[in-house]
Amino acid sequence: MRPENWPKHLRTTSERLQSVQFLSLDFEEVIESIEEDFFLFIDPPYFGADQDKFYSCSFNLDDHYRLNNVLKKNASKFRFLITYDNVPEIREMYQWCTSIQDNQWNYTISQTDDQKNNRKLADGYKSNRYQGKEIFITNYDINKVSRVEPLEFTKFL
Repeated sequence: MRPENWPKHLRTTSERLQSVQFLSLDFEEVIESIEEDFFLFIDPPYFGADQDKFYSCSFNLDDHYRLNNVLKKNASKFRFLITYDNVPEIREMYQWCTSIQDNQWNYTISQTDDQKNNRKLADGYKSNRYQGKEIFITNYDINKVSRVEPLEFTKFL
C-alpha cells in the first residue's frame, strides 16, 4: 500500500475494530471457553514451515496435535475453518473433519527475503509472485452455511 493511502485505511480499520477484543492467551484456553454456536477462523503456523523464519510465535509438534485434539473435542459446540499447509501429516490429523479442500492463489507482495537482500523494484529487480497452496479444513458442510454472527468474548472482560 502506498504511504499516502495509509491515513484513510487506518481510519477505516480503526472504525471496524472498535468492538473487537484482542486476547493474548493460549489457543486451548480460548477454544475451551467458547460457548455454543460460534464460528472460528483458525490460522496456525504451518506444519512444515521453518518456524523461526516465518513466525514470531511458533508451534512445535505437540502444539499442532494439541490444536487438533481440542478442536475435535469441542467440534460439536461450534463451526470452524482452519487453514494449513498442504502436507500429508495435516491431512491425516484432520481426516475426522467434514471437508478438506485444496486452495491456491498468488501472493501480491514478495516476502521479506527480497527486502533483506536489498532487491528493489526501483533498481530494476522484479521477483516472481509466490503461489500459495493451502488446505481449508472445516467441521461443517460449506454448502449449508446461511449466516454467521460475530464472536464476543465477554467471559474475559
